Amino acid sequence: MTDRVKTASLLATAAMIICPASAASAQDASGEASAASSGGLEEIVVTARKREESMQDVPASISALSAGELDRRFDSDVRDFADSSPNIVIDDTQQGPGGVAAVYIRGIGVADVEKSVDPAVGVVFDDVYIGQSSGSLLKAIDIDRVEVLRGPQGTLFGRNATGGVINLARSRPTYDLTGKARLTYGRFDTWKIEGVASTGLSENVAVKVSGAYEKSDGYIFNRVQDQPGQRSKFYALSAALLFEPTDNLDIQLSYDHQKTKQDPPQLLAINRPTDLFCVAYAQCSPSPGVPTSGDRYVSVSDGRLERNATFKLDMAIAKATYDVGSDMQVDYIFGWLKTDEEINQDFDAGPQTLYHTDRPARWRQTTNELRLTKGGSGPLTFVLGAYLWDSRYTINLKNYIGFAGPPLLTSAQDVTQTNKSWAIYGEADYEIFDRLTLTVGARYTKDRKSSIVNDLPVFIYGTTVEANPIATLPGSIVMAAPVKESWKKFTPRVSLRYELSDEAMVYALWSRGYRGGGFNGRPATIGAATIPYDPETLDNYEAGFKTEFAGGRVRLNGAAFLMKYKDMQQDLDVPAPGTSTGRENRTINASSAEFKGVELDLTARLFDGFTLSGNLGYLDAKYKDFFGDIYSTGTPVDASFLKIRRAPKWTWSLGGIYEADIGSNASAWIAGDVHYIGGHEITFLNNPNLRNNGQYLVDASINARFNQTTVSLFGKNLANEKGWTIGYDVQGVWSYAAPRPRRTWGVAVTQAF
Repeated sequence: MTDRVKTASLLATAAMIICPASAASAQDASGEASAASSGGLEEIVVTARKREESMQDVPASISALSAGELDRRFDSDVRDFADSSPNIVIDDTQQGPGGVAAVYIRGIGVADVEKSVDPAVGVVFDDVYIGQSSGSLLKAIDIDRVEVLRGPQGTLFGRNATGGVINLARSRPTYDLTGKARLTYGRFDTWKIEGVASTGLSENVAVKVSGAYEKSDGYIFNRVQDQPGQRSKFYALSAALLFEPTDNLDIQLSYDHQKTKQDPPQLLAINRPTDLFCVAYAQCSPSPGVPTSGDRYVSVSDGRLERNATFKLDMAIAKATYDVGSDMQVDYIFGWLKTDEEINQDFDAGPQTLYHTDRPARWRQTTNELRLTKGGSGPLTFVLGAYLWDSRYTINLKNYIGFAGPPLLTSAQDVTQTNKSWAIYGEADYEIFDRLTLTVGARYTKDRKSSIVNDLPVFIYGTTVEANPIATLPGSIVMAAPVKESWKKFTPRVSLRYELSDEAMVYALWSRGYRGGGFNGRPATIGAATIPYDPETLDNYEAGFKTEFAGGRVRLNGAAFLMKYKDMQQDLDVPAPGTSTGRENRTINASSAEFKGVELDLTARLFDGFTLSGNLGYLDAKYKDFFGDIYSTGTPVDASFLKIRRAPKWTWSLGGIYEADIGSNASAWIAGDVHYIGGHEITFLNNPNLRNNGQYLVDASINARFNQTTVSLFGKNLANEKGWTIGYDVQGVWSYAAPRPRRTWGVAVTQAF
């Protein structure tokens, strides 16, 4: 056993191997107390299928975290929810401000910063789909419920989701005065203040307000500038209104504003002896896989460090629910999201200006969704929906290049892309006879996208100062009008569920996922700018079981799946001779791929006060038929030998919680968990210097509650794993990466009322 494994094991043992990691209750505190007093597990109620139902009745792979469980965790953002479900990897790619999510479920996801690429895993926030990777690392503020659905989910959600969905929901405003506030101090001089409060204004109007402020020096030190290299400040404000004018109508309105000001993320150069930046500029890694700085948490970047990177988010959501009787209701959901970001980032990650970019970008999305839902206990339940999507994305990219021959040249590119999509979808359950239920779903989607790209002149300077150019060249791409393309697809879903008893059921399903085609968002040639890549489709075959036994003290769920990909989309960097950068990013279609695996979720109340939980995921992901020009030599090659990114063979979590009364109106608990992510590739071409070995992520906390005041001491990544969260190859020139956050600890005081 290695020292790292020993360390993780000892820390896990010391923490009682606790904190439920697979599934959690969606009950309120009284429901949890009742379940605990009876000695069994509380029922898990989920709403992912647009109606309240027991998770044990859902014929699909799903995990959940409720408000009660979230209250006992110390999650910062969506990344921290990864241990709640098997076969999931969530990272921050550090390629922009505000957090750029790489969310992968069962090896399926997207790690590209460009908003031209549709996410493969949907992040849904209060019924609104977040259509870009930037900003989808949502902060864990006032989150009431987290549900992770694995596999294609097009028949229940407004947008398609090939790999799965992370469904986040906040609490409704309450008429009684309720709320809580938390003050946290942690390592790296990190301060966090969070609060939420709700009350009624009249007998049919309630409001809720929440806010957060966070500052940190970050976990990267910049040696060139002799100061912390990842300082940040973040604040968020939110207001929600609930209006119930009649007994069968309620209207909810919410508005969110968030802003992050930070130093640009500090990337690290991992340069091989044959890379240009090593040969020509002596920016060489001291050994394979080691950054040029010699330390994964030390930067040698000469980029700006004045918190000049900003990310602003504004979101408005309106929901109206009308109860039409007979267990039927109509829902209308309007969503509007705007993000604005600015960043000047050092991508060469060295003390010279070899490749920097200035990337101001704007994103707008508007969604309209109308649903008819029938619940109840009758033989037929269903959801029918219509969905309209409209988004627009603009980036004004400017490159500062010092490796192309002269001391400095600048090239600029303006890109605007639009996406209009509409869909109709539905899913119905029909009880054929007692204990046997058939589920049928379908979706029809039509996407229409446009793209216009224009390069500005290239300026060449005789010095490293951007002044008095010595030459000017025209840009490579000039488009008078946008190019347009449209795609349409019908995607069905069928499942069969059989209840063996009141405590056990088995199911089998087939579903098809779809992700539309698109246009490259960072082209360097006219062909890459105007020729779209194709849609991808995925067939998912799944069989599973859900059981409870030992008097309701043990819950064990499992699934086996086989997913077959056609025209799988992959992004990579390729040479582009004769252009200003000599490179371009392209999205290509691999011919086919196959994913198969197994997932298990376990929760057990071993004795009163102690609950043990865990999950296990096994994944075998392979290209089956992939013949393409991956090296941009003009000659296609058989590329099926490549391993698929972020598809670890094994993932698992083991955790639990032990709680006991320590006096009148006082209790204490200790909690912790170990989350294992197996070795995996993070670059398309499987660069061995940017490969992740297996990682043991250990979290733990000690907590005491006195009346409504809770004091907690917590630690995260206690085994101090240093795996890469992003790795990117610029073939033959250089590679860059960023490490996961370092070991941290802190103290939190939470006051409820």
